[in-house]
Amino acid sequence: MKKMITLLLCLAMALSVCSFAAAESEVPDLANTYFSYGYDVGFWMDYFFHFYDEVPGFGKIFYAGYCLNQIVYTGTYEVVAEPYEYHCWADRADVTAAGEGAEAPAGTAPYTVIFYDFDGNELDRCGLDETHLYNDMANVTGVGGDHVVYNLDTDPENSAFTGSYNGEQAVALLSLVDPDDDSATLELKVNGKYDDMVLFYVEGTFAMNEDQTVITLSPDSEGDEGATVTKNEDGTYTYVSTDGTEVTLQAVGSAEVAYRLAGKIPVPGMEGVEADLNCDLYSDNTTVLYAEFMGNRMDIDQGTYEIDMTTYSFVLHFEAAGDLTTEGFADQMVLNYAQAGHGIFGDIAQTLSFVTE
Repeated sequence: MKKMITLLLCLAMALSVCSFAAAESEVPDLANTYFSYGYDVGFWMDYFFHFYDEVPGFGKIFYAGYCLNQIVYTGTYEVVAEPYEYHCWADRADVTAAGEGAEAPAGTAPYTVIFYDFDGNELDRCGLDETHLYNDMANVTGVGGDHVVYNLDTDPENSAFTGSYNGEQAVALLSLVDPDDDSATLELKVNGKYDDMVLFYVEGTFAMNEDQTVITLSPDSEGDEGATVTKNEDGTYTYVSTDGTEVTLQAVGSAEVAYRLAGKIPVPGMEGVEADLNCDLYSDNTTVLYAEFMGNRMDIDQGTYEIDMTTYSFVLHFEAAGDLTTEGFADQMVLNYAQAGHGIFGDIAQTLSFVTE
């Protein structure tokens, strides 16, 4: 009898393990899919998620474009076989009919999608089934696109969302530059594409090994030069083109931040919400102005700077904003930054304060 009980227990445990393994292996594969939501307000307002396949060295990449790509999130994701309880409207008509303040209908999705930034920090999570994304996220969100169901787009090349898909911002995963020639750059993007301006302007796709030490560049055009880029122990990269030309590159921003000015900037389409606005001045006398929101960074302007030792002020030479000089001294120092017609933030006029810590 004891042997029979032991046998039954072992069998039950084995079946449990098999069931768990099957559940883990049966989660939906989101690679190369789009989930979308939109509505007509006199023009087509839309929101979408684009899930990429795994990029070695980075993981599975996602892109979220809200409000016609005016609010963007990128990072990595995973799908787990865990139920998710959501509160989502089926479509815009239901939202309108329910009226302001009404609570979205509740439900349970069989899977959970977990979103991370590129440093591995969890941003948010939402529900998923085979054809719907239940987006009630509070962090990866955009006005008008929250607490609603996003549908799997089965024909992304011919859908109402195609224009926004094509307008997806090619966010950089890695940017490299020749320290002796700032026009010689290489940029790897979340969509698996690259822009190579090290020798000539070349576009193509890249592959990378798991530890990000070897990058293979494959041009779109057969007549263009490809290249292999190897990361060195000192953090620099050796670029070798197909014809054997060798160039040393370094990561953009690899120089240390010597000084920082910081402020805030309104997030487009999200009333009352602000992103961090930083101006980093590096030890190599370059400077970058960027916005940072929910673990995502967007560069706004860049250039060079020097210190005016007669007034103890920073003189900055931006590509878009032109020449600007800080005002005040020490902890009272500020930078009044202005740029007209930025593609995402529009007309910018923000004050940044010197960071003393």
